[in-house]
Amino acid sequence: MKRLQIIGCLLVMLAQSSNAGITGEGEFKLVKQDDGVSLYERWIPGAEGGNIREVKAVFSVRSDVESVIKLLTDQAKGKQWNTNAEKYNVVQSGNHTSWVTYTRYSIPWPFGDQDCCLSYTVSKDAANPRAGTISFESTLHNQFPVTTSVTRITGTKGKWYFEDAQNGNMRVAYIISTNRSKKVPRWIADPIVRNNLFSTMTTFRNMLEKP
Repeated sequence: MKRLQIIGCLLVMLAQSSNAGITGEGEFKLVKQDDGVSLYERWIPGAEGGNIREVKAVFSVRSDVESVIKLLTDQAKGKQWNTNAEKYNVVQSGNHTSWVTYTRYSIPWPFGDQDCCLSYTVSKDAANPRAGTISFESTLHNQFPVTTSVTRITGTKGKWYFEDAQNGNMRVAYIISTNRSKKVPRWIADPIVRNNLFSTMTTFRNMLEKP
C-alpha cells in the first residue's frame, strides 16, 4: 500500500564530525531496529519555527563509497530502493562528485503526491574507499519546476556518513531532516515516516550487497 514518502527523499544531519554522525547517538532515540538496521529520531527547532523531525538510520554493509554513489546515481534503480517513488531522475554534473536528483512520490488521498529536488556533493577519503561523506539538500532546477499539482518537499538537508568497519565492511549513517508538513498530524505521520525510511534503507543496503 502506497503511503506518505516524506522520507525517500529526506536525508540530513548537522553533526560536528563524520564520526559523531555514525557512532554518537546524542539526543537521538532508538525507535525501530531489525535485520541489522537501526532507526533513531529526535525533534529539533526548525528554521521556520516549531519543531522538525531529524531521523538517522545506521547499518553495516559489505560495500564501499563508490558503490553507494553508483546506486544513488542509477536512474533505473532509483525507484526500486526509494519506497513509493513514481519517478527518479538524475542530472549529472560531469565530475562524479556532484549531481541533482528529482523524485516524485505517488501518495494516496488525503495526502496528495509529493516531490523533491536534491543537490548532492561527495567528499571522499583518498586513503580509504570505505570512508567519506555525501551531503544533500533541497535545490531548484529548471528541468524540475514546482507545480501546483504536486506538493514540493522543502527544507531537506541530509548526509550519508561512511566509516571503514574492517574486513570489507562499511558502517553507514544516513541522517535527514525536512520542513514538517503541517497538514499531517504526528499520530499519522510518525509510523509512516519510520516504516518508509526503514524499508528504504533496508532495500538500499540489500541492493548494495548484490553481486
